[in-house]
Formats: sequence, structure tokens, C-alpha cells
Amino acid sequence: MFRQIKVQEHQQDFLRILWRPSPEEDIVSYRLKTVTYGTKPAPYLATRCLLQLAYEGKNKYPLATPVIENSTYMDDILSGADDITTAKEMQRQLIGLMKEGCFHLYKWCANSEELLKDVPTENKEFLFNENDELVKTLGLSWRPREDTFMYQMNLQEVPVTITKRTVLSFISKLYDPLGLLQPIIIKAKMMIQKIWLLKIDWDQNLPRQEIENF
Repeated sequence: MFRQIKVQEHQQDFLRILWRPSPEEDIVSYRLKTVTYGTKPAPYLATRCLLQLAYEGKNKYPLATPVIENSTYMDDILSGADDITTAKEMQRQLIGLMKEGCFHLYKWCANSEELLKDVPTENKEFLFNENDELVKTLGLSWRPREDTFMYQMNLQEVPVTITKRTVLSFISKLYDPLGLLQPIIIKAKMMIQKIWLLKIDWDQNLPRQEIENF
């Protein structure tokens, strides 16, 4: 994605790499002409270009524009529609809008074969075959065939000794960007609050009752 965004020529001198294949050879200075991954402004520049693309195409692509503005995280798009007709039109507009900015969409995934039938196989992440199971998207595990999200945690990693540090570490692993696990997470936070009131050290064993609650 970054490499599709050209840096203005008068700014390219600020993006230089010094390189030599071996200590015996002369140092060569390379001037980078596109936004480069790893530089501080790269994420902002990439996002800003997408927003500008959406703004310029809002009249021609009315369905795609809000998707770019509200359902895009860096180079991942996660969106949907209430019916297949609207979804296909949204897909068509997204492809058209992104193509105008020289961005090509890959790793297509959907819970409907209809949406994927016109997408080249090499651009698909989900093929609706017997081997398809989970797809990772924005930190979530999704089963497209069933259209369900899954949350995974390895309980085998729980150590024998349970301390305040252990509990906080496991609670922090509950990644829930959609807020679907809040009824569970709020209980976990209440548990930490109660443990905190016990005023015990970080690596001190918890009382038996708190271990059972955990």
C-alpha cells in the first residue's frame, strides 16, 4: 500500500538510504520516491491519501466513500451490507474507487459465494472449499461459512502460581474491538479491582478464593 503513494519530488531528499553491499565498497545514497514502511509519517500519509481519494470520489462512488472513511484500518477493509445486491454494488464501487488511486484490493473474503465469484482466485483469501475454516481480520477470528466471530485464549498458558501480575496479564489479552465480550471483560476488571484492594505485591500468591474466582 505504502509503495503506491508517490512522494512529491521536493520532499524526496528527506527520504534517503545509505547502503553498501560490503565494507570494501563505496557508500551509495538512494533517494526514495514513494512512502516507505517504517518511517514515522508513513501510516498517516497512507491514511490521509485514502481519505482524500474517498473525498474526491464521493459523488461517483457514494457507497464506497463511507466504507473508506469509517470501515478501513490501514490496508484492511471490513464492511458489509444488508442484502447481496447492495453488497455487490458496494464491492464494484470499492474496486473502482481504489483503482483510480492505483490501489488494488486483494485477500477478498465474504460469507457469500456470490460476492466472490467474479474475484480472481489469486485475490481471494477464502475459497469456500472444505479446507476453509478461520480467517484472521483486524485481530479477530472469523468463520465466513458460518458468519461467526471467534475469540481464542490459550488456557494452557496459565501458570501454577497465580499472582496479581498473572491475572492482569491474562485480562489484557482479551482483545475485543467490537465490544462483544464486554459482559465478560467487565467482570474481569472488577476482579482486578478487588485484588488491587487487597494491597498485595505483584508476584505474591493470591488468596485461595481469588484464585478460584480467576
